[in-house]
Amino acid sequence: MSKLYIIGNGFDRYHNLPTSYNDFHRFVIQNHSNLQNIFEDYFQLSVNSEYLWTDFETDLSSFNWKAFFNEFNHIDVLNENFKPSSVFGLEDELEQETEELIRKIRDAFENWLMDLSLEDTEKKLDLNENSIFLNFNYTLTLEEIYEISRDNIYHIHGDVEHNQGSLIFGHNKTLRSKPTFDKNGESTRALFSDSEGTAHYPFFALKKPVRDTIAENKKFFGSIREVSEIIVLGHSLNSIDLPYFKEIKKKVKDISKWNISFYYDSERDEHLKTLLKMGIDHDKIEFFKMNELELG
Repeated sequence: MSKLYIIGNGFDRYHNLPTSYNDFHRFVIQNHSNLQNIFEDYFQLSVNSEYLWTDFETDLSSFNWKAFFNEFNHIDVLNENFKPSSVFGLEDELEQETEELIRKIRDAFENWLMDLSLEDTEKKLDLNENSIFLNFNYTLTLEEIYEISRDNIYHIHGDVEHNQGSLIFGHNKTLRSKPTFDKNGESTRALFSDSEGTAHYPFFALKKPVRDTIAENKKFFGSIREVSEIIVLGHSLNSIDLPYFKEIKKKVKDISKWNISFYYDSERDEHLKTLLKMGIDHDKIEFFKMNELELG
């Protein structure tokens, strides 16, 4: 197999599947209104035609732990009846509530994907079915519409049929931790330190474990050494997933072409900057629009 296809959300959207963030947002409003309240209260998300799925993943890092903490902290340390043990009760409550928040997000996400139907989806592109496919999507468009063998497809973040409960999504941000001691060697811990730490949990739970995912998919990255051509269909080359592309570049021996699909001219320009920054030679990069691959 000399070709590697890299499949992003733009591929499914090109096949008229409702897989944009706006589609997910509508599903949440209609079916998980309590989650919509959580998004509005504790996250900084947008809803417009330019807001991509990768923007949503990035903005999951905007979780406002302070607002969440204050929502459940009703302890008045100045009250004469205050008991330090009540702080442990707060920590337990926050642990339950943060886990429930994550469960609601994951449940809505998976329910949305399970609700998607491929019934009216048609094969539109001329793909080499004997190639290797790295699929960032959770749908089974390649398997069911293009009838490509599952042995040739790697769902790097899981798929809705085989990985319910463990689909991978999220941001790539890092939270700066507060030092345990100050410059004088005094402890910085306070009465609510553990409870506040618990309130941070959604930030970490909603982070995409890219490095771990790469390590867990050694079989795939070991299988692409002989690939000579890469075709990217509908992937935004976003910063969250960029480590995968860097790993691919490192593993392949001799790539003659990186063929990258684009929609807007501005998107093509951004893709070029990203690829050049990765160290890919300009003369090995070609751009195309997906309709150029349409079946005759």
